[in-house]
Amino acid sequence: MTAADLAEKPSKSRPQLGRKFTLLWSASAISSVGDGMRDSALPLLAVAVSDSPSAVSVVSVAGSLPFLLMSLYGGVLADRADRRRLMWTIDSLRAAVVLGFACWIFLAHPPLAALAALAFLLGCGETVFSNAATSAVPELVRPDQLDAANGRMQANMLVGGNLIGPLLGSALFAVAAGFPFTVDGISFALAAALVAATGRSTAARAQAGRPVLTEIREGVNWLFRHREVRMLAVLSTLGALTCFMGTTMMVLMVTKVVHAPAASYGIVLAAGAIGGTAASTLAGRLSRLLGRGTRIAVAFLLMGVSLILMGLSTSVLEIAALYGVIGFGIVTWNIQAISLRQQAVPKELLGRVNSCYMLLSRLGIMAGAALSGWIASATSIRTPLFLGGGLLLALLVAVLFLLPRMTAMESAQPPAADATPEGKATERAEERAEGKAEAQAASPEAE
Repeated sequence: MTAADLAEKPSKSRPQLGRKFTLLWSASAISSVGDGMRDSALPLLAVAVSDSPSAVSVVSVAGSLPFLLMSLYGGVLADRADRRRLMWTIDSLRAAVVLGFACWIFLAHPPLAALAALAFLLGCGETVFSNAATSAVPELVRPDQLDAANGRMQANMLVGGNLIGPLLGSALFAVAAGFPFTVDGISFALAAALVAATGRSTAARAQAGRPVLTEIREGVNWLFRHREVRMLAVLSTLGALTCFMGTTMMVLMVTKVVHAPAASYGIVLAAGAIGGTAASTLAGRLSRLLGRGTRIAVAFLLMGVSLILMGLSTSVLEIAALYGVIGFGIVTWNIQAISLRQQAVPKELLGRVNSCYMLLSRLGIMAGAALSGWIASATSIRTPLFLGGGLLLALLVAVLFLLPRMTAMESAQPPAADATPEGKATERAEERAEGKAEAQAASPEAE
């Protein structure tokens, strides 16, 4: 890491993360608002162009498929390329696609297939972009600043993508269907310019010219060989499964159990976003007050207890308040897990390991949502909340048992990409390195 990439040593009151991180954060903030606008406008446009009730589902599925299909390949791209250049290139392409689609809307009514294609293409870009962004953050800040940096990036998604963007997108769509997409395209162009201003990436890269499957296998093998990061992946997957087992039933808790108006569900979602934003804002301060393992334990405790209490709730205000606490716990856990991965994984493998990790978490979310519906149908709406909360508290026991290993991860240097978790390089890696071994094995401080 060059001196220009690093901010000055932060004060204890407010970490200063440097000009380049500020540019990256600003690009993420602008792009998140645009994403939120498009996410609200696309379903509205689908309803406008098709009378079929399945129109919204078609667009939603098309937007979700890229994460399952492109995640692992996106990790390869993030490790092969200059990550910052990859990010601004993707945003430039997305700007062209969305602005072109906006022109189409102003001139004619695009068919449902075009909406699905747009959702799929933008989803592919988002899958690669988000991995590259997560992998690029350690290049721009010191290890002790990772919590604060990741917290601010998480806040962008919550505030821009879940609050400001959807409200603005819906309002603009009411004026003209093409307006949200026009603004979204402009946001991509601005984000691309800001990322380009950060300069070139300084991280070590994976060797080019090898088969994609070989590179994917390297990332998968590293994740499953590295005991501590594998432990985080298991916790993340099980935590996502159990948490979404409970939260999937929130809409039915609001409308069917406590018999609140359907519009009240928006209050519950807003409370969750507010709780998550609070966790993002306080991330740097919490990192100075509490140890890493303690923060993870608190996150699981908050999520588990809140889900159980939500299952006992009798009013929409109780549900909203508890979902705010759950949002705080979810984002707190996410920040800890991301920061630990960024410190533990070799920089030239970070994209591929991130992609494996996030794919497992997404599968956990899907499994939790599916199990929630099945359990509620077989028993009652409240049961998945009790079960999800109880399982999260059971995971808390595992977290407490693993606290020493989590603490050790922060002080350990990341092993080389082709080394075992214990740090012993294979003979094949030594033969292939030819002078690049030091750069591949460099620590975050030496990068």
